[in-house]
Amino acid sequence: MARRQAQPPEKSDSTTQWFRITSGFVGGMLLGLACLWLVWLLLHQFAGSTIPAPPVIGSFPINPPVAQITPLAAEGITLGHPGQTPTLSQQQALFIASQLEPGAASKAKTPSAQYVLLNYPNKGTPPAHPDYHDVPVWMILYQGIPLQHADASVDPTPIPRSSYDLYVFLDANSGKELLTIQV
Repeated sequence: MARRQAQPPEKSDSTTQWFRITSGFVGGMLLGLACLWLVWLLLHQFAGSTIPAPPVIGSFPINPPVAQITPLAAEGITLGHPGQTPTLSQQQALFIASQLEPGAASKAKTPSAQYVLLNYPNKGTPPAHPDYHDVPVWMILYQGIPLQHADASVDPTPIPRSSYDLYVFLDANSGKELLTIQV
């Protein structure tokens, strides 16, 4: 019997070898990403919301909503997040508001200002106020303004609280006072 001689294996050409290396590298990367995702999923499941979710493009609004303030929401006022920059600075808005409401500005414990979009639809007939929809405003909040106690000889009923808050809404471009709300 004749013995067959073992023939050396044929060498693969360089393109086949390149595809094998590239597909191995891409497969390893995908496997690594899948493992990271699985670890994140398990940690998120057991740790709750302490681990932030990765951002997903197109699934969230560009401008996150502004937290609604309960007393304003009770009045029908909602706030939004503006996408443009205001003409007036925060310091200018605080100064204008202090000129418009000097008593509140001087007596308030903590004044603050926030740039927001004002939404306050007019649902009454006749109109009680203009219809505000996505109006860029500076919302100035004067907190802890002490209430003036009435003369006990005139009105003996005690006041249930000792202070109030005042919200002043200024047009962010002109500085015009649009609205004041006392709560």
